[in-house]
Amino acid sequence: MLAALALLLGLALLLGWEILCLGQVVLAGRVRFLPRWVWAVACLIFIPLGGILYLLVGRVWTRGENAGPAA
Repeated sequence: MLAALALLLGLALLLGWEILCLGQVVLAGRVRFLPRWVWAVACLIFIPLGGILYLLVGRVWTRGENAGPAA
């Protein structure tokens, strides 16, 4: 019973990770080094390494991207 619960939790975490990474790829304004569709395929095939590589190497991080309006 505990093993099944641990397996379900692991699968839920992997599914959440995939949704997060694919959402980042789709919603990104720009990506680096590879076309957007290649990053999406890499995220799907190489779980979780593809998403980690995209976030570390492929995503363009901009300062103040998620900052709210300045007061």
